[in-house]
Amino acid sequence: MIQKLSSFRLVSLCLLVFALFSGSVYQVNAQSQALNGQIEGVVTDATGAAIPNASITIKNIETGSERQVTSDESGVYRAPLLPLGTYQVTVEVTNFKRLVREGITLTTGQTATVNLGLEAGDVSATVTVTSDAPVADAAKIDVGRVMNTREVQNLPLVSRNPYNYSLLQANVTGRPNAEFGVPRINANGYARRTNYQLDGNSNTQADRPGIRLMPISETFVSEVQLVTNGFSAEFGNTPGLIMNAVTPSGTNGIHGSASYRFRRTPFYARPFQYNSPTNLPTNNVDNLTFAVGGPIIKDRWHYYGGYEYIKRDLAVEPNRLVSITASQQAQLIVAGVPSSAFVAAIPVSQKANFYIFRTDAQLNEANRLTGRFNYFDNNSPNNIGGGANTLQRSIDFIDKSYSLGLQLASTFSTQIFNEFRFQYAKRDSRNLANANSGTGPSIVITGIANFGSPENANTLLPLETTTQFQDNLTWTRGDHAVKFGGGLNRIGDERVSGVFARFTFSSIANYLLARNGTNPRSYTTYIEAFGDPEIKYKSTFYNFFAQDDWKVTRKLKFNYGLRYDLYDVPDADASAPFSFSQDFKIDKNNFAPRLGIVYGLREGTRPTVIRASAGVYYDTPPLDMYLR
Repeated sequence: MIQKLSSFRLVSLCLLVFALFSGSVYQVNAQSQALNGQIEGVVTDATGAAIPNASITIKNIETGSERQVTSDESGVYRAPLLPLGTYQVTVEVTNFKRLVREGITLTTGQTATVNLGLEAGDVSATVTVTSDAPVADAAKIDVGRVMNTREVQNLPLVSRNPYNYSLLQANVTGRPNAEFGVPRINANGYARRTNYQLDGNSNTQADRPGIRLMPISETFVSEVQLVTNGFSAEFGNTPGLIMNAVTPSGTNGIHGSASYRFRRTPFYARPFQYNSPTNLPTNNVDNLTFAVGGPIIKDRWHYYGGYEYIKRDLAVEPNRLVSITASQQAQLIVAGVPSSAFVAAIPVSQKANFYIFRTDAQLNEANRLTGRFNYFDNNSPNNIGGGANTLQRSIDFIDKSYSLGLQLASTFSTQIFNEFRFQYAKRDSRNLANANSGTGPSIVITGIANFGSPENANTLLPLETTTQFQDNLTWTRGDHAVKFGGGLNRIGDERVSGVFARFTFSSIANYLLARNGTNPRSYTTYIEAFGDPEIKYKSTFYNFFAQDDWKVTRKLKFNYGLRYDLYDVPDADASAPFSFSQDFKIDKNNFAPRLGIVYGLREGTRPTVIRASAGVYYDTPPLDMYLR
């Protein structure tokens, strides 16, 4: 059974036809670069003949960084692993006018096809062309989209949770969640099968499917990449949705933002379950954000930093927390339950802090280093639920997480490029007893009151660490761009379960019989946690892939490859009481072929593009099943 659950496979085929496309700057979102983009194209003369050995300069307008490339014998040029931003492409060839293409915006994972048609003339003469954004993506293989900075900054998002953007993607259904929550997502018919990424590194909790590891502020997101189908072989670990949140980077100009948002109870519409506008639940929210980015060394080294603070004051309305009558309270107080446990309402507050710092440095002409650090903490005291719970059942929820990510993009030659990524991330979430928490066994008087020690006090849920390495090498030669690589994700998980004993009584009278010793067994049920409350395990996920982006003709392009995933499992305990917990099987045949095709059927003012993709996809096993 474990072996069958360790991976999920999906074979998919999609065929899409797009029309109404104009311009010569095409976008191919093949999910080929999770934190970068690529510019490629063909250099031709007025007759359409290829021009080899053309000198091409690709410049990032915001940061001043440049890349020099040369067209090959077919006139083809490629510039992979480019930082995101707005670009200018300049080409110079003897006996041809100098051509400058401006306004080329490169988004996450995008390959922008910029074809360069030159006019005969003196190279001292310059022709400048401003590129407009295309109406549609005429050559992209995957089913997905990239939300650019303008969309992220201007779309209304009351929840302040950027993960809710996933619901804007085709093939995705579900419901959103508040600031620190996780939206409930179904993609391609799969529930909670989302591969969350942060700057291309894994941000998915390993113990449960479809849960993000670390919250992130909406302010700290520059772009959001959403893909539901047609992944290249480089990407996997889900048959559903890949969501990659990309953090902002600094530029040569100093740019910043600051905001203060507040919400108060009178601003809200009355919930349908409240029959009077005077008994609205208290819900006051204060939100402060600050961010700034700029140069450390112009054209070479830039920074970005930000902070967000959220405070939420909630109050449980009267008669919701404790529902027992005054006479019942009096009987329990006489029996030894402190009167402080019975309150009509208890205010609940929540405070959270988000931090980010990112730096991008052009170390030399061949190497660019990006470093990012995110930190989040959330303190929510007096979590208590509702109904029959008394104040003795309150606990404090503490959640802290951080992520350190590095990327080194290197140019080994005019044809060989390398991308190395590293991440160390940690999440530590706990339920802690506080000054209001009860002691002794947990007492439940059915339908009347719950008091005594909270059953989930002083638990660890979980403490998860992720150490990730990934290295990808790209080799461009003629009409081919071959890419291969591999990596590993080392996951550690530590849990501490609650240690408790619970007595359930059918009435206050029966509780009093046990309390005063008249009938110690007057309870209806007794439950006791036993065994080792602490568990630790480690697991490693490996991946290897090879793919080729083959431009067969100027109209036809193939992307094909093979991926292999190996999901190592925790070591089993041979002395476990159940046989299925004594030996965990490893699924070792997770080979995933991929194929994507793009064909430009018709050109002109209303060109038609046909694209199709097919592939086998595997999902990671949810590691919490090994805890049971």
